[in-house]
Amino acid sequence: MTLILNIKQDIDRSVQQWHKQFAEDIAPLGQGIRNVQYTTEALALIFQKGLPDDPVEQALFKLNTYLYMLQIVVQPVQNKLSRTMSSLGYHTHLAVAELQKSIESLFAEPLLLTSVTSIEQREWLSGTLSYIRVEMLSESRDSFTFFNSYMRIWINWILPLLTHSVADDIELTLQAEVKLLEQLEPRSGHSALKQAWWLAQSYIQFERGAEQDEVSLALIHTAATKQDFYPDRLPDYLERLTDQANWTRLAYWLTELADVLRQQQSNLQDYALYWEQVITQLPEAEPQMWTALEKLLPVGGRIYEQKLLSYGKWQLWMDYQLSAGNDPANYKVTELQPLENNAPEMLLPFYHQAVERHMAHKNRQGYKAAVKLLKRLAKLYKKIKQEPRWNDFIEQFAQRNSRLRALQEELRKGKLIP
Repeated sequence: MTLILNIKQDIDRSVQQWHKQFAEDIAPLGQGIRNVQYTTEALALIFQKGLPDDPVEQALFKLNTYLYMLQIVVQPVQNKLSRTMSSLGYHTHLAVAELQKSIESLFAEPLLLTSVTSIEQREWLSGTLSYIRVEMLSESRDSFTFFNSYMRIWINWILPLLTHSVADDIELTLQAEVKLLEQLEPRSGHSALKQAWWLAQSYIQFERGAEQDEVSLALIHTAATKQDFYPDRLPDYLERLTDQANWTRLAYWLTELADVLRQQQSNLQDYALYWEQVITQLPEAEPQMWTALEKLLPVGGRIYEQKLLSYGKWQLWMDYQLSAGNDPANYKVTELQPLENNAPEMLLPFYHQAVERHMAHKNRQGYKAAVKLLKRLAKLYKKIKQEPRWNDFIEQFAQRNSRLRALQEELRKGKLIP
């Protein structure tokens, strides 16, 4: 019997019966406050009747118990108040955290399915998988409560079975889920289009190995086309590869994810740190890094600049500043220190361009900003021992703008002219 299931059907009868029994067991608690005390008492009522003897059934029974309670705790917040997980009350949030901790501890142990696994055991697993999927796709727009459980049941319990005789069943299940998404895609607003499923499927494929990377990335790009996509929701692909010290594959993923990360104002500092680790271990990957960083522009402009400076690419740094129309006034003196120490002459056009831009405002505020930059220019010319050139420039500048009284006053205040 395969693990292939429909979206809202075929939840195994045994699993349905478990949930029906759970509801009856916790009924005496009524509609109490969804806090740690409530979930502790509810779990005690469910478990007091004992656990199944079969180790597979026992693990799945426990998982369904925790997931059922998670649904009970979160559902009133999502459905009645239309809030997200971030809006959970403090005590409810603690209850959710405890349940998720229990779920994680279950997934830490392997599911003892073998090549001689009974049909009943496969049905329990199939029903549980379907239940988690339905809950994940029924969540409110911004809630990823069941997302992790959906990924973990695949990665920790199902994918390891690829070494057993059920491998064909698993392959068919994965294909069926992707096919189902393709069939439902035109139906705007259908819950199956939620990013959680795309991203979960992507991570499942990712965990299968490098040969599935193209499939995994295609699913990410599909999720990224959705209106409410946020890169911060991406699973921990990069961290996982770092832990594995798989530097070649990490470089590939960093390059391929650049287009996705550019879509939002993501935290790119971690992204830059991943590249540092790659280059330390794999120096020949540096060209890939520059390709990826260029893909991130303009969102990743600051990261790109920092890398150019740290790698001593002074001319490229300056070319980027001039083309982007950046202002040296937006940089601390210490930030420009590497260039000032190694190639100070390259800073001259950067300052001159910015001076003219401030002058174009034709008001005192613009003149003040221009004079501030001119004072830094004077120091630069002195540093490169071209003071005569500076004196000629500032004299011509003052004469050319002699009718601008406010500017003349600011130049005198800055002690740039007598």
